[in-house]
Amino acid sequence: MKTNGAMTGRGTLKGSPGDKYHRTWAQYFIRFLDEYARHNLTFWAVTAGNEPTAGEIVFYPFQCLGFSPEHQRDFIARDLGPALANSSHRHVQLIILDDQRVMLPYWGRTPGLHPCCRCLLFLH
Repeated sequence: MKTNGAMTGRGTLKGSPGDKYHRTWAQYFIRFLDEYARHNLTFWAVTAGNEPTAGEIVFYPFQCLGFSPEHQRDFIARDLGPALANSSHRHVQLIILDDQRVMLPYWGRTPGLHPCCRCLLFLH
């Protein structure tokens, strides 16, 4: 599902928000939450993507999936947000920019990141 076909290195989710890859990725989040809920473990929030800028680094040595602020915004708006809203996990908050502080000015200027997203910023 990643553009480079590998778990590591530079790459984003194939396609664009609203397509089968993005819907499948959103459903993976729901399945993750469902499976934990089966064991009475619940979450107050999940990150929409761990360190999303790591997926922009060509030889990044760990698992990563790149998201630009606009890509993550659109993924949340078209796929992950609706998937959560239509699940038993509608109370779960979304954390965006689970990344380095240096990225805050860039992500903070992204048009469309508004309060109705119910998103939180989380910085390392």
